[in-house]
Amino acid sequence: MATTSSFDAHPVLVHPRDYRHIRVAPLTGVLGAEITGLDLRAPLAPPVWAEVRQAFVDHQVVLFPGQAISHEQHLAFSRMFGEVTRVPQLHGVEGYPEVQIIRRLASDTGRVIGENWHADSTYMETPPAAVVMRAVDVPPYGGDTGFMSMYAAYEALSPAYKALVEPLNVVHSATRIFGSVYQAQNRRYNTSAARTDLSVEEGDREMVHPLVCTHALSGRKFLYVNKTYSQRFEGLTVEESAPILAYLLEHCARFDFTCRARWHNDQVLVWDNRCTMHKAIPDYAGRDRYLTRVTVAGARPSRG
Repeated sequence: MATTSSFDAHPVLVHPRDYRHIRVAPLTGVLGAEITGLDLRAPLAPPVWAEVRQAFVDHQVVLFPGQAISHEQHLAFSRMFGEVTRVPQLHGVEGYPEVQIIRRLASDTGRVIGENWHADSTYMETPPAAVVMRAVDVPPYGGDTGFMSMYAAYEALSPAYKALVEPLNVVHSATRIFGSVYQAQNRRYNTSAARTDLSVEEGDREMVHPLVCTHALSGRKFLYVNKTYSQRFEGLTVEESAPILAYLLEHCARFDFTCRARWHNDQVLVWDNRCTMHKAIPDYAGRDRYLTRVTVAGARPSRG
């Protein structure tokens, strides 16, 4: 006789905390928060930083409006989250190579980087832990960034499906970004947005990470898979991997796992690159959009 499962496939909600030194306004019940009541042009006192760090761990994506910071201050704030690094496919600001450019010109007509849900550079052995982004000159509307909680995606799986996928490892590569798959297609990124001198061999190099990982700070489990870099499961063929990948990617994209960040000039936004994915929303054709980012180095993802 068939039985009906009583499993309730909803994400775990974030419960707001009381803060003494900052104001934290959640964007949704699952991820995202706006933090006010501080000035990022000056070093943060230890009690203030402790609350910012806790809000970041809780909400995964935190934004700071009205922060007119310099490149030096951008780097200094980023270093509070860890050692800074670079991703190879982006241009750097002149004189500040670790401050990298996210730019689309009004005249650009090529692909927008990051149109698919993804975490940054998961093809690396030690992908970034976080990204600290600053809006320099953005349109009055359009060009938002969507974020998704991979905690929520994991937690909303049934117990049986969790047991099925927990042993799996995912093969990642950048072949669709600057490897042989990218070279074989006709569409190209604009040179104002990304470097075009990276080797195909580097793009095709493969790296294996667990599908289900444990966050070192929160202790929560999350899914580590994305459409941009994930190729197949280790030990399985592309064809054998396809139905599981298709289900997971569709499941992760549930609207109730997401939030949407609207950009304003001088806004700083930090996202956890381990337990979230993000997506560019290219609805600002004919307008310039210029942001800078600093990448925070991470450890190799692990099951915990």
